[in-house]
Amino acid sequence: MTTPHLDPAPDYDVVRGFLGCLMASTAATARDLLAGLRPADAGPGIRGVVLELIVGVVAAGAAPDPRVLLAEAQRRGLLETEHAHQQVALWLFETYQHAPFPEAGPYLRGAVLETAVRRRVREHAQRLLDAADRAEVTELQAMTELDDDLVDLWQRLDAELTAQNRDAAAVQHRPGIRRVA
Repeated sequence: MTTPHLDPAPDYDVVRGFLGCLMASTAATARDLLAGLRPADAGPGIRGVVLELIVGVVAAGAAPDPRVLLAEAQRRGLLETEHAHQQVALWLFETYQHAPFPEAGPYLRGAVLETAVRRRVREHAQRLLDAADRAEVTELQAMTELDDDLVDLWQRLDAELTAQNRDAAAVQHRPGIRRVA
């Protein structure tokens, strides 16, 4: 028996999953899920732009439905051509179509922060690697220190993981819940 060939889903990573989760949320739920995040945490490209759009529409009190996000992108002048409009619309609606339930949001928020930390550490390491051969020795020590943005990101990830662990512990130790050994 052969395994049928399945085309992989087009780039559904945790960041895109989280963005879809936000799109499937009410404004109040999205506001809660956005707490502690910055648009840069979603990364470069469309993910960061979409998170910035979501932050804007939620701040205005609207649910971040894909149609609302598309209208906001249009209002901000981000869809200058018909092709750009089609590409962004397709990305938004595919993301929404494959979105996890909003209840997955708190877990995915932590995964987004972890992804952001890993990306920023890679970028920092690459800058060090590039400088190792050409920078003055006296400059290298200063370059090994983490910048304020990366320190802030670490602190936000740590707070998120602490909150998730606290929530998990509270569920495990509630009266009436038996732990299976």
